[in-house]
Formats: sequence, C-alpha cells, structure tokens
Amino acid sequence: MYMVFKFSVVFFLSLILISCTSLSWLKFWGDDEEVEFPTVLENITQKVNIIKLWDAKVGKVQSLGRISPSFSGDNLYYINPEGELFAFEVANGRKLWTRETNDQVSGGLESRFKKILYATLDGEVVALAQEDGREIWRAQATSEILSSPVTDGNVVVAQGADGSITGFDLDTGDQKWIHQASVPSLSLRGTSVPVLRQGFIFTGFANGTVAMIYPASGAIRFELPVTINEGTSELERIVDIDGKVVVANDVLFSASYQGNITAIDLLQGKPIWQEKISTTKDLVESRSRIVAIDEKDIIKGFGFSSGVILWQQEGLKLRDLSSPVNVRGNIVVGDFEGYIHVLDSTDGSFIGRKKLSKNPILEISSEGNKLAITDNSGRLFFLSIE
Repeated sequence: MYMVFKFSVVFFLSLILISCTSLSWLKFWGDDEEVEFPTVLENITQKVNIIKLWDAKVGKVQSLGRISPSFSGDNLYYINPEGELFAFEVANGRKLWTRETNDQVSGGLESRFKKILYATLDGEVVALAQEDGREIWRAQATSEILSSPVTDGNVVVAQGADGSITGFDLDTGDQKWIHQASVPSLSLRGTSVPVLRQGFIFTGFANGTVAMIYPASGAIRFELPVTINEGTSELERIVDIDGKVVVANDVLFSASYQGNITAIDLLQGKPIWQEKISTTKDLVESRSRIVAIDEKDIIKGFGFSSGVILWQQEGLKLRDLSSPVNVRGNIVVGDFEGYIHVLDSTDGSFIGRKKLSKNPILEISSEGNKLAITDNSGRLFFLSIE
C-alpha cells in the first residue's frame, strides 16, 4: 500500500514537471502578462496660462451618476449628490444662494431658459427657478436617471437607465411622450447625455444604437447600430454608449464600449466611416478632429471626414481621465492625481498643465475660455485659460 502511494506521488510530481508549459494555470505566483501602471508625467513646455480664479467647497458624497457644473449668463450652478444646490457669481465666486432639496441627485445640471434642471435616483426630473432655487415642478420618469436632463426651451428630455427617453413640458412638467429602447440584461452603469442639435434629439443606448428623435412628439427619425453585439459571453457583448455624441455639419459621431466610433450622415441616415475603439467617455469635436479617449486613457484624434487617426497621445495612459472638453480649439482633460492637461487638438501635443487638487478630477464644464471643474473631494474650481 505504501509503495503504491509513493509511486502515485512521484508520478504526479513528474507529470507536473514534464507538463509545466501546458499547465501554466498552476503558476500561483503570477502570470507572464506585464502589469501596466499609470503613465508617469513628463515635463512639458507650457504654452498657455492656466489661472485658478476661485474655488469652493460643494459637498463630498460620491455621485452615482453624472453631475456637472452648469453656466448660465453671469452665474454658475452646481448641485451635489445629497441635493444641496449652489449658485455662484462667475466673476468672483461669490455665493449668491444655496438651497437644500433633500433629493438623491444622480443627473445634472442643466441651467437654461431661467430654469435649473436635475434628476434623481428615484427617477424624478425637477425644475427650479434660477433666481432663488424655488421648485417649479417635479415629474416622474420610468427609472433612475444617471445623466443630466436637457432642454431646447420647449421640452425637457431625460434618459432613464431602463433605456427610456421621456419628454416633459418645460413650463409645467407634464409628460408629452416616451420612447423605450431595448436594454440588454447586462450593461454598464451609466447612460448617455442626450444632445439637442439641429432641431432633433440625439442619444445612444446600452444596446449599442444611436437614435435621432423629434423633440415635439418623440417620433424616431432613425435608430442605427454603432456596434454589432458579436461577443461570445455576456461580458463581451456589452456595447453601451455612455458618452455624449457629437453632431456637426450634418454628421453624427458616436462611440461605444468594446465597439466602434462611427460617423453617420444625418441626411441619408447611413454610416460614412467606422473605426474600432472602446470608450465610455464623451466625444468632442475641435478643429475638424473628433477626439475620443479609449479604455486605456489613450487620447485619439480622428479626421472629421475620413475617420483616419491623425494623432494619438499616450502620455496620460491609465491615468483615469475625465471626459474631454473643447476650450477654444484646445482639448482639456483631468486625471486621478488632480491635474488638468491642455492638448492642442491639431496634433495632440501638450500645451499646458496644472495641478488643482490632491484628488481625482471628476467633471469639467467649459464656457469660452473658462472652466468649471469638480473633484471627488467635493471641491469646485473655476479657471481661465489664456
């Protein structure tokens, strides 16, 4: 019995030694793939001045959706996830007023047509007066809302996590229409922010399609796939469109996670070009480039009409970048160490950098050469780029 046991042990150990190349899964000490770390920043030539004009504390709770500062005339508005609303004077950062709404805010902010709009985890869309923050109306959507409602002055459009798009009357909050897109059983947490351009609503869905919608009626002009769901597992079939689309010169640009960036001719309703990319961040257009940030934080500039990658910036790889914004022809992003970076959109080169915070940058809003930026410690920064 002892001899049989001893022989079995020796045979098993020999088998492991002989077959070690095919039993790589037994290597509990690590695998052969190189672990990637965030890129260390290199020195750059500062070609623009980044001036911090003021900052303010606006709450620390991490948002479960997307909440961005919003410009309106001489004022700047922001609401934190706990529902505390702030109104600031842009020129000097003076706090004009604050208001406790007691809402769990998950999507915002839009401040236009003398109203402030935001959305909640309970699926409510709320309209307040810009002058003092008093509530004007509150309406119910079909699910939680993780991105900002938007308005064209007549209808307020909110996108739900269940794939719904709902239109509400801006003055009364009455529901005017609802469009329901199919949603896969497994998707990323987040939704695209609808874009109102050229008299239409443009947005993307978790099923990898983009839609062009009439705002007055909710009727669909077209709904086209940006990415075809071809994965073999549920994880591989996730093709959410969570970033903002871009609409310019009768062309719609949209990109998805684990999919493509696609340019669609709005007059003919068909694709012009398509390139592989995986992203959950907003697209931005600048100087005939469509700028996208892929899942490894590599920033790419695509030719507007051709889709050719004109430049690729890997200097911020794996630095957990914010969505990009356009500031007078330049691209601005924030990273996990609290830096903001300014890139020339023509070639992707760095032209400016400033450390704002010890904490990750979450959202950036731009107006002219001004930036409103939030970090995950609950601080709001106001900057100019000269």
